[in-house]
Amino acid sequence: MILVSGNGRLAKELEKLSTDSLPIKILSRKDMDITNEYEVSDVIKDLMMKPGYPKYFIHTAALTKPMDVNDRNPIMSLDTNIVGTANVAKICNKYGIKFIYISTDFVYGDEDIVDEDSPLKPSNNYGWSKLGGECVTQLIPNSLILRCALCDIPFRHKVAFDDVYRNSITHKDVADIILKIKDEVGVINIGGEYKSVYDFVSEHQSVEKKSGLHIAPTLLLNTNKLKSILNE
Repeated sequence: MILVSGNGRLAKELEKLSTDSLPIKILSRKDMDITNEYEVSDVIKDLMMKPGYPKYFIHTAALTKPMDVNDRNPIMSLDTNIVGTANVAKICNKYGIKFIYISTDFVYGDEDIVDEDSPLKPSNNYGWSKLGGECVTQLIPNSLILRCALCDIPFRHKVAFDDVYRNSITHKDVADIILKIKDEVGVINIGGEYKSVYDFVSEHQSVEKKSGLHIAPTLLLNTNKLKSILNE
């Protein structure tokens, strides 16, 4: 069994991939409050006592939308993205469950070209909070950190930046990749083809162009490690 925290887009795409041979169980906030260490412990302990106990935990739960909520409420950001991650990671380590942490390319900050060994210099509180979760995960031997360049599709905005280039990728594609590489360890970048945000979104829906270099940095995410694992 694979456990997935959260009920956002990635969790829902992962749930669609559930099979009889590899069931995927979603733990929403109603099922388990990750900021409550005792509740996390009780829920996982109970699942470990049942047949088909979990072997993997994919941690997608995070304070992400809108992203600036991490700037407006840094304590909530700390509690959810760092302390919450620690609560889950500790109990996974206790029971020998593989801990897979969904991070973000925002941990790289304003760098132009990055790979998994590049310096980490987040430029906003969201990036810092996710990096804090990475620090927690690094302390767990049986773990995997995935730095994803996720982009919401359907897109939430009426305009998209035509001068900001990134390796945007859909939640569906990331879900497919996660199940293929779930037994890896360490850190892996996950992204799609390098193109403007506008070009990426336009492949899925109509949207207007807008300049965004004054708002968001351009970032080229090196995904050679992922391609090597997938033999692409």
